[in-house]
Amino acid sequence: MLLFAGFGWGKPVHVNPINYTRKISMEKGEAIVSIAGPIMNFILAFIFTLIYYAIFKFAGVSFMLSTTGNIIMQLIAATISINIGLGVFNLIPLPPLDGSKVIMPFLPYKAKEWFINNEQIFYIIFVIIFITGFASIIISPVIDLVASGIMNLGKLIFGI
Repeated sequence: MLLFAGFGWGKPVHVNPINYTRKISMEKGEAIVSIAGPIMNFILAFIFTLIYYAIFKFAGVSFMLSTTGNIIMQLIAATISINIGLGVFNLIPLPPLDGSKVIMPFLPYKAKEWFINNEQIFYIIFVIIFITGFASIIISPVIDLVASGIMNLGKLIFGI
């Protein structure tokens, strides 16, 4: 749906807290699980950036100018953009996004309690921010910064 309609959705992954080690608190375990998704998005963006610049450097001009080469490069660029966008978006600290679970262990007790008690309000705020397009105003500069960093790292690695 993301490619065809411009939006998509994810089904929450159920995690069994019994599988956490007791070396860390349940709350920190949940934060680690929550950060895994956005980190994976950034890793995938970096891997596809390396693929993009490897093709750019080693494939030759004829491949790059061919229809097939152009389509492949556009698909790789879209994969990079989508993964960076999803990674940054999911780190917004509003429920139901992963960012809300990531910040929880770092909040003082009173703030944590307030956050949990007002979680329904945050859902409403999330929907309003998403519908009005205000989310893109907030996260677009962050997405651009992360994309620039990943792309510059890829260029540096391949000497481009």
